[in-house]
Amino acid sequence: MSSESTISPEERERLQRLYTNGNKQMMNQNYDYANDMFRECFLRDSGNIIYLKSFLDNLRRKYGEKKKKSILGGFLSGKKEASTEKKAEAILKSGVESLQSNPWNVNALLSSGGACEVLGYHDSAVEFYKAAVDSEPSNVEANKICAKALRENADFDGALVCVMRILKAKPNDMDAAKMQKDITIEKTIHKGQYASGNANKIRETVQNQNVVAENEDAMGRTLTYIEQVERRIKKNPNDLANYVDLAEHYYQNVNYAKSEEYYRQAVEISNQSAEMIERLLDAQKQRLHAEVIKLKDEFAKSKGESVKNEFYRVKGEFDKKNIELVRHRIKCHPNHAGYHFEYGLMLQKQGEFREAIAEFQNAKSDSSRKGECVLAIGQCFQQIKQYKLAMEHYQESVELLAETDENRKKSLYLVAKLAFALEDYDKAEEYGHRLAAIDFSYRDLGELLDKVTQKRKI
Repeated sequence: MSSESTISPEERERLQRLYTNGNKQMMNQNYDYANDMFRECFLRDSGNIIYLKSFLDNLRRKYGEKKKKSILGGFLSGKKEASTEKKAEAILKSGVESLQSNPWNVNALLSSGGACEVLGYHDSAVEFYKAAVDSEPSNVEANKICAKALRENADFDGALVCVMRILKAKPNDMDAAKMQKDITIEKTIHKGQYASGNANKIRETVQNQNVVAENEDAMGRTLTYIEQVERRIKKNPNDLANYVDLAEHYYQNVNYAKSEEYYRQAVEISNQSAEMIERLLDAQKQRLHAEVIKLKDEFAKSKGESVKNEFYRVKGEFDKKNIELVRHRIKCHPNHAGYHFEYGLMLQKQGEFREAIAEFQNAKSDSSRKGECVLAIGQCFQQIKQYKLAMEHYQESVELLAETDENRKKSLYLVAKLAFALEDYDKAEEYGHRLAAIDFSYRDLGELLDKVTQKRKI
């Protein structure tokens, strides 16, 4: 395990390369390969919730979102059991190992979250708790722990959703009822940013008015989180925050169509806010991606021509939406190297090589992916028959990429292949031998070296 302060710049760069490659492998459905990379990234930088989210997302894709009950017995809290950081690290590592065979293991998720709290990785702890609740929404213990963590993070709406799940499972739980009232009061105070003196008055006033009534219907039934927010929207239809709350709620619960619906309204109310447009585009992209996966599975079963045609139609819409989203992000964040790199890959895939070169050149400012950008620029130059420029970039990428990076093998191979085509047999042999020393079985390297030898004999 490593904390933010103990990770060297070189190690951070290595982890980022692993993470980038892991995403590629996940998109290609190489889930086991991606898992090795995401697991190492998270265990080395356990405070990075992006690494954690990718680790869990990859595993759930691997198992097809089929939730399995935890095979363990009683719940062991990582926070309670970990009296020292060393013990907490052991518990976290054990939890991560368990999740690899069942990413819905509530016990492993909760114990890992508890260990993260002891180690000071509070955001990661919350992500583990949220994943536990997502795995078993009716699990009272998971909801209690998650509600407490969300409350401490001032995510009062999220905490209230957890409390309402507890009350649904145990309607007479007095502790949960008290927690609901306390959280609602804290939310009211926090939203108003009241001074301490006024906060006490607000607390007293809200208590006297029976706060729980805000969360109940006329018959005293506790409203669901969605019903509460919808009530607030009817009361104040121009409050943007309520639309965003519902959109995010549906997004987190993988109901992208409903999320899109509320983000559309948020865009209108916010007067076409760039942030709301970005969120809407992302929800649309996720909806289309889910449809693509569903149609792909249907075609694998039926082999129907109509399903195949629908798959390609929706896939086309998904690709267009993906481009629309990344263009919007670049417009809003012109200095974000990651967005330029993502757009460059899209353009390269579409055969728009000159435009892709410009995006990769912009993305080179990110040192963690400079070698990969230079390699991609070389490939684009080769496609437009600028062979000298292609060769220069391939050679540069060889020196920029780490020896453990798969892209370095690719760079060495492309140099050797292009050099052979240009009849520069010395260079083809030099780079071919460098690759052979690492991986002689790479593609058709053996055949290429034989051809170089034959040419040199002539």
